[in-house]
Amino acid sequence: MEQFAIPAFRSHATIGLVDRDRIQFYHANHSVILVSSAINFSRKNEEGLDKLIAIVIAFNRLTLRDSGILHDLRGGRLFRDNEKLLISDLPSGAMEVQEGNTLEFVDNKIGAFTLTYGEVISHEPSLVGRATAVLEAKSPMWKDVDLVVKISWPGSKRKAENELLDKAIETAKSSPGDEWALKHLPQVLFAQDVGLGQDSTHLNVESLLEKAEFGNGEYEYEGRTLRIIVQERLRPLKTLTNVKDIAQVLLDVGCGMWFYSVFG
Repeated sequence: MEQFAIPAFRSHATIGLVDRDRIQFYHANHSVILVSSAINFSRKNEEGLDKLIAIVIAFNRLTLRDSGILHDLRGGRLFRDNEKLLISDLPSGAMEVQEGNTLEFVDNKIGAFTLTYGEVISHEPSLVGRATAVLEAKSPMWKDVDLVVKISWPGSKRKAENELLDKAIETAKSSPGDEWALKHLPQVLFAQDVGLGQDSTHLNVESLLEKAEFGNGEYEYEGRTLRIIVQERLRPLKTLTNVKDIAQVLLDVGCGMWFYSVFG
């Protein structure tokens, strides 16, 4: 959970739990935890010791991508500096280490742009699997805009927030009397669902558990999608100090409620 709580692009992690002369490996992604059988590596068990040595050598040969650190997608340009985001000595510093790091993104419409992390606004490691993190951000692409970037791993079948916002904007523009809502909807500047590739560990595990026969036959593996959304930052009502601004917000909300009570 610590690994997935850090606002970095990590698809999975593998750890070893040692109990005296036995070790057991745990592979965790955003949907499931797989547990290996225990390996006895005592001197009396040559087979187990040889197996452990082979496993250590195999782990040493893994690339960053094989270890779950996504830094080389799309020819090395997307998330180019992602491996730097995992440097943290203490769990309490995992959030602070992100500030100032710069990532490079590629978009078919607007081209390449950089994004520099600011302070973490929120992170939700308790939302199992999603590992949602929201951070302040700055980008030369939008110099005068206060940005936030949301990084999460929702279920693949879950509707993307930017699609819901596009629908809300379309509805507000086409419905008489609803134009006021446009002032209160965030502008999405960049949104992308990142595919990991058919040869990825993430999809291999998903394929392995596609017809899993456990959990009383009711288990259904939930595939995940790495989703990145960059949008302008909105401020909560409690940050307003000007009476005129507060009155305007209450008026907009009141007009909206009246319109729907009459015409909705």
